[in-house]
Amino acid sequence: MSSFSFFFYTFRACERSTKQAMGRLPVSECSRMIRRGGIGDHTGLDYWHGMLPNEDTANLLKNSGQFLLRALERNGANNIILSVRWGKNIVNTVISKCANGGYECQGTFFTSVKDIVDLYQVRKRQLNINGVKVTLDMPVRRKRWELRHKMVKLEKELGSGSYGVVYRGTLTFPAKKPFVVAVKELTEMGVEASNALWKEARVMQMYDHPNVVKMYGVANDYMPYYLVMELVLGGSVDDYLAKKGSKVSVKARTQILYEASVGLEYLHSKDCLHRDIACRNLLIDKVVKVTPIVADFGMTRHTTNYKIDPNKPMNLRWLAPEVYESAVVNKSTDVYAFGVTMYECFTQPYSIPYADWKADKVYDKVVNNGYRLKPPDLMPRKIGDLMEECIGPEESRPTFTVVAVCLKTFLRSS
Repeated sequence: MSSFSFFFYTFRACERSTKQAMGRLPVSECSRMIRRGGIGDHTGLDYWHGMLPNEDTANLLKNSGQFLLRALERNGANNIILSVRWGKNIVNTVISKCANGGYECQGTFFTSVKDIVDLYQVRKRQLNINGVKVTLDMPVRRKRWELRHKMVKLEKELGSGSYGVVYRGTLTFPAKKPFVVAVKELTEMGVEASNALWKEARVMQMYDHPNVVKMYGVANDYMPYYLVMELVLGGSVDDYLAKKGSKVSVKARTQILYEASVGLEYLHSKDCLHRDIACRNLLIDKVVKVTPIVADFGMTRHTTNYKIDPNKPMNLRWLAPEVYESAVVNKSTDVYAFGVTMYECFTQPYSIPYADWKADKVYDKVVNNGYRLKPPDLMPRKIGDLMEECIGPEESRPTFTVVAVCLKTFLRSS
């Protein structure tokens, strides 16, 4: 086994033709205008951002006068939205498509969406959006992580869950060769599922580390969304340990934990809580070397303290006991979960924590009676001492910086 490396509106509409500086046209003349001017494809504009949520729109529009185009689903239909930052607010107006193919706003018609933008940006016309007079000063261009659906090709289904399906696929950037990726296709179209995917994307795009799963972006031209990530071919650490069993040496298991701790140290240095650390969320890459990678950012939060909803499902076996009383997770609760993951990594044969107990017994023993896991027989004494520190009292738990140093020291001496 080779060395390891850890990855882990109110809305109104506006349009106008600038080809011949057309004035207001009644709806009946819309078709005549279209035949004369033709229709441009607004989805090809570099400031078209697809189905971009409100939160991401606000994040992109930082300065007054900046604007972008996006789509927003409303009443079962996709509307073209012109969003503008004006002062501290984001104002939005709908660009409506004419039945005959053009575009309309406030009684004015245009051959293309670009004509609308040109009128208000190039000619510096003021635009009245819900009583607010704005000017379009600077378009915000599509970011690298905002992918086009046509850039992504789905090939083979790898798995599925309540959120949707994960595929092996390829991603092709302009003027580049295609490369293999993992694609999470959101098939559950509810608001909660959509929000969860975008939260995951926001978190992942902030990080760049060899031991953290890389996110390339979100394809958001239309539904279903694609979350496009690095493909880690070797599967999860729990499956790896279950299949390889006694063939996985003590040093190799320690190396997995060390590389995981390095990835988690990086995340914590960015004030990111993972909140779902377990062997099932460490992935192994067989392409270059066996590489555990921190994965599954669905529960991750960019914060140092986070109030959880106790009524929602929780990973009971990895959850620090104090969370049941405080309902707050923080860096030390991530360390506790890592301590439980250390236990997992040294079970032989592999088993989940408290494998013989049902959830209610785990709760009673751990929360009510203070029971803690004991180091497995395979685990070296020094690693066992570190594990017990990680799952010990909250105030005594080490940081991931300390954990990484301890594991690295052990590897050098073994």
